[in-house]
Amino acid sequence: MKDHHLKAWLSLVDTGSIRGAARSLHLSQAAITKAIRELEQDLDAPLVVRSSRGVTLTECGRQLTLRARLAQAQLALARQDIRQLQGGKQAHVSVAVTPMVFLSLLPDVIRAFRQRMPLAELTLEEGMMPLVLPALRDGTVDFAVAGPGPQAIGSEFVFEPLQTLEIMVACRRGHPLEHATEWEQLLDCEWLMHLSPGSHHTYMLDQLREAGIPVPARIIKANTFGVSWNLMTRSDTLLSCPAGLLGVEPYAQQVSRVPLRMPLPAITLGILTLRDTPLSLAAETMAELFRREIAVNGKKLAAG
Repeated sequence: MKDHHLKAWLSLVDTGSIRGAARSLHLSQAAITKAIRELEQDLDAPLVVRSSRGVTLTECGRQLTLRARLAQAQLALARQDIRQLQGGKQAHVSVAVTPMVFLSLLPDVIRAFRQRMPLAELTLEEGMMPLVLPALRDGTVDFAVAGPGPQAIGSEFVFEPLQTLEIMVACRRGHPLEHATEWEQLLDCEWLMHLSPGSHHTYMLDQLREAGIPVPARIIKANTFGVSWNLMTRSDTLLSCPAGLLGVEPYAQQVSRVPLRMPLPAITLGILTLRDTPLSLAAETMAELFRREIAVNGKKLAAG
């Protein structure tokens, strides 16, 4: 299995046809067909089902695609590392970060990173687990700084815990239940929650159910922090979020913390990577800056 085999295969997957792959790589259709056949012979498995409408991947083909994308991503990282060591073209780093991080620590981390690598290309993603895990698998994200629920961290990932975050219930200033102290008072309210596998809202509800505590029945599913925060500050909906947001301006001025006597399940912030997949020099540099910043500002993050 050689590099040109993998390039031909991924181009076939992306374009959906031999003709499209040939055009994409500026090769003949015969060359693409030969590369796919050699791959099938090397693996001793059928990778595609051919028809007049194009090609369809077999289960073996889908598995190869996952690994091939990761292999190509790792080769790209190796090239970046070598160019960086030789003083050539700068590297690319892609990081997914949870809202608590991009609202607080991220500017200082970026500033420090730019001092070390001013020409590096940088991509930032919002650290929602349904997007983060596939991106880690295929190499489009180098690492994530997030607080995934324990059930989201399968054996294929490595999670490095860095800081425990206290969770609060937030509401707009002047909310009718702004001074509520009992959990039962909030059950009839409408809540904003991100309920995908691995989210802290899913984890919180699971923990409450296991403890025999009733959970809210009226939930609006929201998949971005911006939507949730904007609606919470302009309506009577409630939002559970890290208490550290009370130390971040201007957000601290927009909300009140509901003074519940009952603590909510905490989440652990840390660095999430794909197991057995080393980071590039540039990505490891940024990861180390996140570790340093979280260590310095841990108390500020933990509670507002």
